[in-house]
Amino acid sequence: MEQATKKLLMCVLMLAALPVVAEPINGETDGSELASSEMVKVVTQTAQASDCLAPVAVYKVDGETVVVPAHGFLIEPGVHTINGRATLDSSKCRPIDGDNALKSVPDLEVTFEFGNTYYIAYDRRSPNPDEWGLVVWKMEEDTTLSRRLP
Repeated sequence: MEQATKKLLMCVLMLAALPVVAEPINGETDGSELASSEMVKVVTQTAQASDCLAPVAVYKVDGETVVVPAHGFLIEPGVHTINGRATLDSSKCRPIDGDNALKSVPDLEVTFEFGNTYYIAYDRRSPNPDEWGLVVWKMEEDTTLSRRLP
């Protein structure tokens, strides 16, 4: 009996320690959250190294640790902060000593609006590394949305 109790307690503790999981782009909800059709799409892996924009692996949303797919995720409309790590590619953009390592980035605050897709990247176009950081480098409006609404 005591062994079974220890195993149950261990499982409960492991579940409590798991990070918050954000909604994958093509995931389904359980009905307690907004439906995928009411969420905003965030894309994180389509930035072009030739434009000095690096893909970002998001690991925090609104200060909470999240696990999201590498290509992007869905988020509720509204103001959110995003943080993550960028892998820099010096082959097509200004090389700087040791600059292909994973870099921590400051938070990016974005007002995500329903019906738009946001493309986030690490921008290092400036010659001054102190000006590098996360940006929304492209936003697309879903033009089919207006045709679906009554």
